[in-house]
Amino acid sequence: MSSPTTRATAIASMLTTALGAPQDKNDTHAVRIEPTESALRISAPVPATLSAAATRDVLDFLLSVADRFGHDVPHDGPSVIWAEIEATDPGGATP
Repeated sequence: MSSPTTRATAIASMLTTALGAPQDKNDTHAVRIEPTESALRISAPVPATLSAAATRDVLDFLLSVADRFGHDVPHDGPSVIWAEIEATDPGGATP
């Protein structure tokens, strides 16, 4: 099984490609990987021009690779697709 960091990097790369989002930390539209207490959280803003079919494809991909994922759609800002990868393996070791 791949390490959590490797899995998070792969998800970030896919979101960069699928959403056309940069991975530049200084760009507000960038794909981000951020550690939480128990996971690595990958998030990316969804362009308003992304089709429903492409959104479904991204969510289907996340279903197959992420431990948790979602699509936040606020009333007053861009929607964000996110995924989380557990930071510990089943044996309890951290990456």
